Amino acid sequence: RERRRAGFECELLDRAALKARFGFRREAAILSFGNLEADPRRLALAFLRDAEARGARVAFPVELAEWASHARGVTARTACGRTIRARALVLASGYETPKGVPAPNHRVVSTWAFATRPQPRNLWPERCLIWEASDPYLYLRTTADGRIVCGGEDEEFESAERREAMLPAKIARLQTKLARLLPGADATADFAWAGAFGASEDAAPSIGRIPGEARVHACLGYGGNGTTFSMLAAQMIAADIAGRPDPDAALFAFLR
Repeated sequence: RERRRAGFECELLDRAALKARFGFRREAAILSFGNLEADPRRLALAFLRDAEARGARVAFPVELAEWASHARGVTARTACGRTIRARALVLASGYETPKGVPAPNHRVVSTWAFATRPQPRNLWPERCLIWEASDPYLYLRTTADGRIVCGGEDEEFESAERREAMLPAKIARLQTKLARLLPGADATADFAWAGAFGASEDAAPSIGRIPGEARVHACLGYGGNGTTFSMLAAQMIAADIAGRPDPDAALFAFLR
């Protein structure tokens, strides 16, 4: 009811309906509509190409070594010694927190995932994206060639070495969960990987001006809703630079 009131069309499936429609043995599920899948690399490249077509200049790889704001703008210096001057600076560094940006509520955790061999076509009705709201959570989706991507099992640390060492045990645990949820699936891991994942205490990002820096903005802590929050960040920061108020600014301000 609350989701519908907020404008999200959805359907509540009880145990019987969930089993009949998807074959899952769980107490209930919320089926939502209007979702989509996207290749993040292709999507990012498309955005960059569109920005270039409208006059933006893209440089890569470039490491920002330091920056300083002043009354008329920002001066940034790169690790290779180049100087960049701009009216405003936006730090959008994904899960990595730039130096000088206060982010006490944000952290980087470790996560694991694997992709199976291609599955039978009738195994996955409606190609739904699945998120099990457990702790640790479990998510599943399919690929264009019929594989199942299964992931989760997050841990509260960011050491890459420790993350890789735990890969076999974590993938085995995910395979067990997949087999229990979908007994007819081939849970063999054809590909497996571990990675970093951004999180915050209240599951919300920090977006806006850095405290004490009128010309420097940042977007941090996107977590699992990065596509949605990045769009909000683009609108909010563009409005702030242009001197327009945004009704959501206080919700995501730094040190809230």
